[in-house]
Amino acid sequence: MALYRYEALDLSGKIVRGTLDAGTPAEARANLRDRGLHTMSMDAAIAALAAKPVPADGTAAPRSAFLLGGHTLDLLSDFSRHLAMLLKAGLPLAQSLSVLAEQVEDATFRDIVQDLAVRVREGASLDEALNAHPAYFPDLYVCVARAGAASGNLAGILRAVASYYSRQKKLRDRVVSALAYPALMCAIGLVVVTFLMAFVVPKVTSVLLEQRRALPWPTEVLLTISSILSEWWWALAGMVFVAAWLLRIVSNTEKGRRLFDRLCLMLPVLGNLFRKQAVARWADTMSNLLASGIPVAQALAVVKNAVGNRVLADDVGALETAVINGKDFSEALKESRYLPRSIGFVVGVGEETGELSRVLREVADSYNEEVELVSGRITDLINPILIVFLGVAVGFIVAAILLPITDFSQIQ
Repeated sequence: MALYRYEALDLSGKIVRGTLDAGTPAEARANLRDRGLHTMSMDAAIAALAAKPVPADGTAAPRSAFLLGGHTLDLLSDFSRHLAMLLKAGLPLAQSLSVLAEQVEDATFRDIVQDLAVRVREGASLDEALNAHPAYFPDLYVCVARAGAASGNLAGILRAVASYYSRQKKLRDRVVSALAYPALMCAIGLVVVTFLMAFVVPKVTSVLLEQRRALPWPTEVLLTISSILSEWWWALAGMVFVAAWLLRIVSNTEKGRRLFDRLCLMLPVLGNLFRKQAVARWADTMSNLLASGIPVAQALAVVKNAVGNRVLADDVGALETAVINGKDFSEALKESRYLPRSIGFVVGVGEETGELSRVLREVADSYNEEVELVSGRITDLINPILIVFLGVAVGFIVAAILLPITDFSQIQ
């Protein structure tokens, strides 16, 4: 059996689009004729996907939820929520996936969902089908789906996964919005100042140079910077390009990525935000995995790829080793280098009461609130600083131009 996408005309002349299962294209066309539809076009819905080999180690595509974009997080959340609704209504998994594929608006993701339906119909489990598309379904999703199928509560777990990815999207958007406006202001300010220095200032100051008089030091500094930018802009642009190229090469190495992640945590203001974001993601992911019935050690092995920072991932790996060696989860947390020691005491209470998942959910909520608070403070702090900086830069340029003009007018 294969899945075919078709476009046909019904008896009233209305165009109908959809997908159907059939052994061959001829069989699919016959199926449409039996339904009173005249086939206009038909193609294999998953031909391109089936032709691509699936890497065994997942290196060809991201395996971490942290690497997923905001649009993909929205797709995963909607997919999980709608699939849970269909399963809850009593539809078989393969049929639920086929129905869901017809509702997905994103063309690439639609083909992926159709591929999932075909794989499940051919006998693959849901986690095996998901594992064939690591670019959209990270290890966390595959592991939770496997646990949900094993427990017989796949619909309930998918609802929890949908909520989880919605929270991750909100957390991501919070941090991005806190950094986007300052970054935009820096970029615009840099472009404006560079344009003034390279093109406007030389034309204005050319009149001053013709006077052959001594210029104030701010004007001399301005003319020097302007001359460098106008005559050596190509060299400066080349240096920026080479620096960006070298940074990309270094960041693609394991040591380079680890160094970059360590520097992110050491930044004066933003480091605290990145740390809280990583802790919130870690606690939320652990809570979701434990609620799915996954043991602590296995959950730690999966969550290493969800924190989004290799330094913290190493710390989580140490927790996994300690738990495997027989140490209590809470005691291992108290010895963590980067995760807050206070979480260990909270987790200890959860272990004693048997509500570890709920406790970690509360920890995640608490740190999500702190991320929102810190991101707001960063925005409130950086914006005035940028405004003052840009004001000083523009003010210096204006003063450097007006000072010699004032002096010349007084002399005359």
